[in-house]
Amino acid sequence: MSEANRILNHIRAYLRLSAAATAKISAPAIIDTYEKGLVYEKLDGQTTQVKLEQTTKIPISTINRWLDSFLQGRIVMPPDEYYSSYRALFTLQELGIQLDALKRRGKKNTALNSEKKIQTPKEKIAEEKL
Repeated sequence: MSEANRILNHIRAYLRLSAAATAKISAPAIIDTYEKGLVYEKLDGQTTQVKLEQTTKIPISTINRWLDSFLQGRIVMPPDEYYSSYRALFTLQELGIQLDALKRRGKKNTALNSEKKIQTPKEKIAEEKL
């Protein structure tokens, strides 16, 4: 290894450690659920959003929202000429996040589940008798 490459390697390591220390402060607020951590873990620069949807069973619209928040939090890089998909800049471990310790996302109620049916007085009486 040439002296220039050795120095560049040291600079790269220093910048990475500095960036990880900064990201470690904000990352837990960004990756706050098990599912977000699962998606983040799979951001290798090659895996597409469609593949993420298939493997995690999380809707692509949700994944895309999370990718935007990861990008705003500066913990991922967007696709570029070297990587065709989003790429995580750090491991969860480097960010001080343990996947198994994250809470699981609750399923949202659909409109049908959350609507309360309006009952007539006769229906209320019949229900009370049960």
